[in-house]
Amino acid sequence: MLKAVIFDMDGVIADTNAHHQIAWRAYYEQHGRTLSDAEFVEHIAGKHNNAIVGHLFPGQVLPPDDIHRLGYEKEALFREIYAPDIKPVPGLPAFLSMLKAHGIKTAVATSAPVENLDFVIDTLQLRSLFDELLHEKLVTRPKPDPEIYLKAMAMLGVSAAESVIFEDSMTGLQAARAAGARVIGVATTHSISELEVFTNDAIVDFTEMTWERVSKAV
Repeated sequence: MLKAVIFDMDGVIADTNAHHQIAWRAYYEQHGRTLSDAEFVEHIAGKHNNAIVGHLFPGQVLPPDDIHRLGYEKEALFREIYAPDIKPVPGLPAFLSMLKAHGIKTAVATSAPVENLDFVIDTLQLRSLFDELLHEKLVTRPKPDPEIYLKAMAMLGVSAAESVIFEDSMTGLQAARAAGARVIGVATTHSISELEVFTNDAIVDFTEMTWERVSKAV
């Protein structure tokens, strides 16, 4: 029986990928590097900033404070770039309202910093529709480790068998599957055909997601 639905943020709540790519490309250029579309998908989409900074400065061992500072600078640039264009993935607000009407618990579980989480959730006025909000500082191991999803389920008081997770990136899908929940892919980063190999279901956006369809996933 479905009791909880957990959402990644980037690419699931808001289709931020294009703006993250713009911000990362600009940030790479500031440091004398270029960033191709293929590199973005392979090394950045769904990855934690610690790993991304490692790709930006290959072969260098940076102090943790420098890694945090570099990541923070890029995320501040992202928020500035995305602010005029921010919007939810189509159908999401109505889908969240439907879940709450059915008594389903909800959470966000993102590898993004809390500043990005607050920016997206509050700008889109979605905070009241979530029971728990998890960000990078609440876990010690980033995706593809399932820690953040296991913690979200524990905070919601549900089991993996009672949960559905929405994800868009391969790293996130690995984390969601490893957590033991049913997984629905959102085709913002990858195509439906790519997602279907790793998910129980896949959608273009939430306008396709009915109560029957989500409850059938568990």
